[in-house]
Amino acid sequence: MTNTIQISNTGPQNFEEILDNLGGFGRFQILILILLLFFEIPSAYIVFIQIFAGIPPKFWNCDGEVVDKVGACGCNGTLEAPSTSIVAEWHLICESAWIPDFITSIQMAGMLFGNLYATQTSDWYGRKYSTFSTILVCALGSAVAAVAPNPYIYAVARFFCGAGFSGYLSISAIYTIEFMPTKWRMLCGAVGPFGEATMSLALIAYYIPTWRYLTWATMTPLLLTPLIFPFVPESPRWLLQKGKTDELVKVLTYIAKINKRPPIELETIEKIVAKENPTRKSTDGKESRLSLFDFAKSKNKEIRMKAICLMAIFFAFSIIYFGLSFNIKNMNGNLYWNLVFLGFVDSVGFKMAIFVMGRLSRRLAVFLSMTIGVFFLVVLAIFQLTLDVSEFSTLFLVAALLGKFSSAITRSAARALAGESFPTSVRAMGSGLCGASTAFGGVVGAQLAYFGTKNPSIPFFAFAIIGIFGSLFSFLMTETKGQPLQESVGRKRSRAFSVISTISNLVLPNISKKEMCNTKL
Repeated sequence: MTNTIQISNTGPQNFEEILDNLGGFGRFQILILILLLFFEIPSAYIVFIQIFAGIPPKFWNCDGEVVDKVGACGCNGTLEAPSTSIVAEWHLICESAWIPDFITSIQMAGMLFGNLYATQTSDWYGRKYSTFSTILVCALGSAVAAVAPNPYIYAVARFFCGAGFSGYLSISAIYTIEFMPTKWRMLCGAVGPFGEATMSLALIAYYIPTWRYLTWATMTPLLLTPLIFPFVPESPRWLLQKGKTDELVKVLTYIAKINKRPPIELETIEKIVAKENPTRKSTDGKESRLSLFDFAKSKNKEIRMKAICLMAIFFAFSIIYFGLSFNIKNMNGNLYWNLVFLGFVDSVGFKMAIFVMGRLSRRLAVFLSMTIGVFFLVVLAIFQLTLDVSEFSTLFLVAALLGKFSSAITRSAARALAGESFPTSVRAMGSGLCGASTAFGGVVGAQLAYFGTKNPSIPFFAFAIIGIFGSLFSFLMTETKGQPLQESVGRKRSRAFSVISTISNLVLPNISKKEMCNTKL
């Protein structure tokens, strides 16, 4: 006869109830959001600094004669320009004009690597050390970039910047979610200061125009890392999934102390850990670690389907989001003000996502926001073909900002959907695959932005087409709003993907599903 573990009905029955007993959304949850999401500030600096580092000078000096870019390409003498950007310092014009955008693509390739590597180590070794290791990689990459003697070393440094940035962004999303009660999980991808940091980057770049000094200046927030590290505990859900009861008790006691609530009894914690039975053991008694390869060959069709659909959504979102961001240098108007506007719509869009997700299902929020973004992309493409953009620059900028605003809502909704869709044992790896798809979309978006220098309408048509297809994948996802987070792969909470389940999830997103039998990975 199979032994079962019974938990007293007088105490918490699962981890969600533990969080509720510890105060739900209390002082600790506010503290963890502030401490972990603070690093979105240097992250925004790192990913968007290339906008200023890659600016080509308007005028050059050819043997004492002032010439424009065309004249510079025909200069047979000594060509000089103030070293405010890598373009000016290393003469990346004419036949070398493709290099700055290619460096941006290398940065995005680093994002792909960082997502896959950092999130897998997060599932293996814990959220805390993986998160802070990505921050260290960001710092080292930025420092090397600031002293790079040539574009080759600079490109390698940007690769590591991208790896650290994407690794942090993927892990921080699930890290914060795992501390949050069900009702408040949507805050994790929406309240960070990423948009505000983008706006402040424009101000910093205006007063520090030299790219090397600008790189050093934007690294300064990372100096607070040693002060923040001691106050951030390991994810209690990860500790529960790994069966690390002693450490879990310490973390829950820490949460109870800050929220001024009585601690959970040790017996209750031990029973819940045993009930969840998250730790997988191999035949030799050692803990079995799931890798990305194991994830890819999983027999769990639901997990595979979730990963495929979310990767398609993140790819489409990324092309729109980063494509519009990097295409800013091709827009008319003041570059600094344009970046301030883009940062502003990011800031408002991320916060607006809280309102949207509070009233719509996660999937509808993704679909509608991405569809609205596609509409404005089509408008931009038509403007490029039919209007003189120099005369209607304000109208063009407004349409671009509205498209970016919609993509900001998509970002928050998609991050919430991804973080809630995978069980704890593979949550980081699942989010890492989504992040890798985001990075690949960023590579494509950066190259499309380069084509926009010659044919401005092409990027917007391409962004729109990809966005349409990406938005449709949201209908294949299972709704997660209001559902408890899964702890292990074998505990399904929803029906298999089908047209009927898709329609029912759209119409009745908050109705709980019957749990199905366990399925091995």
